[in-house]
Amino acid sequence: QFDMAILDRALERATQLPIDRVIDELGKDVQVEEVGEALAGQIVIDIRHPDAAEDEPLDVPGIEVQALPFYALNNKFKELDENRQYLLYCDKGVMSRLHAHHLLSEGHANVRVYRPA
Repeated sequence: QFDMAILDRALERATQLPIDRVIDELGKDVQVEEVGEALAGQIVIDIRHPDAAEDEPLDVPGIEVQALPFYALNNKFKELDENRQYLLYCDKGVMSRLHAHHLLSEGHANVRVYRPA
């Protein structure tokens, strides 16, 4: 039998935190570098949902862009060439920062966030 009083107490003590504050808190242990320009040899990974990537394809002249949705990134990233530099891209930078933080925490030093001007 579930004790609803326990749930009520938990909900009373719960706090809400905007996603940008969550990201700020994450950044205290691992710094996520953001870049405004992709350089030759770097690969931009578009982590947006496939529908968004299809509706508004990301084009970075002279730079390879790969589509790899956020929900597949953690499993597929380890298959990528570890000698290459990867820049994660999403529309607002929130998902790319979260995933870059996770990958950096896992020991992947070859990841940054792409935030074009």
